[in-house]
Amino acid sequence: MSIDKRKENPMSKQLIKQVFGVPSLETASRIDDADSVAKAEAAHYRLTARMRELEQQFEAKASELRAAFLAELAAISNTEED
Repeated sequence: MSIDKRKENPMSKQLIKQVFGVPSLETASRIDDADSVAKAEAAHYRLTARMRELEQQFEAKASELRAAFLAELAAISNTEED
């Protein structure tokens, strides 16, 4: 009877976990899930940061092209007025 009680006793399970230092499968799956979420959030942050960087580069290049286009238009209108 004492063996059956020891198997049902949650303290003995806790003692086994502490002695071997290995989490239960449930705890391990929770840790894996939390790690997966953290990795997904980090990947999303990197994606967002890269997208912002590309948008800034695009806007800078588009601004240069607009300025060059306006300069060409100004040059064309100046030559027509002469």
